[in-house]
Amino acid sequence: MLASANILVGGVFHAAVLFLVAAGLQIVFGVQKIVNLACGSFYALGAYFGISALAWAAALEVPAIAYIPILVGSGLLLAIVLGPSVERLLRLIYDRDEHFQILLTFALVLIFEDAIRLIWGAVPLQTINVYFAFGELRIARDLAIPNYNLIVIAAAALISVAFGWMLRRTRFGRI
Repeated sequence: MLASANILVGGVFHAAVLFLVAAGLQIVFGVQKIVNLACGSFYALGAYFGISALAWAAALEVPAIAYIPILVGSGLLLAIVLGPSVERLLRLIYDRDEHFQILLTFALVLIFEDAIRLIWGAVPLQTINVYFAFGELRIARDLAIPNYNLIVIAAAALISVAFGWMLRRTRFGRI
């Protein structure tokens, strides 16, 4: 029984992670009608940028409670740096055929992939063990849920509600 509960919570956690990735794709393609092949590259850049930010925080012995704001801040910083230039490029092809969108975003994939290799190298990186840095919620002797899983599930739920509101109530969502 406890193994089933552990599997269920793990499944909900992985579903929440997939939702967070898919929600970005839905906004880009479903609402804005842009075929963006570079979404995975943005995800990878964010991951590498986040790993670097966490390594910096661990070197400074920042407490684990600050890891989430550091990760969110590093993601926002990356979006502020890259967002306007990528938007400027995409704006050139909004009204063109989808083939132009595919070509441009595939070129961005190649550029970002080479930038990742240049900055972080071709060897996979491993971050500090953030997964267990937040502790765990022990429900029974044999059932413990990492708090990180609960944070990700809660974030996915909040983002789901925010996206639902945005798509129904704002002009951007009604396009």
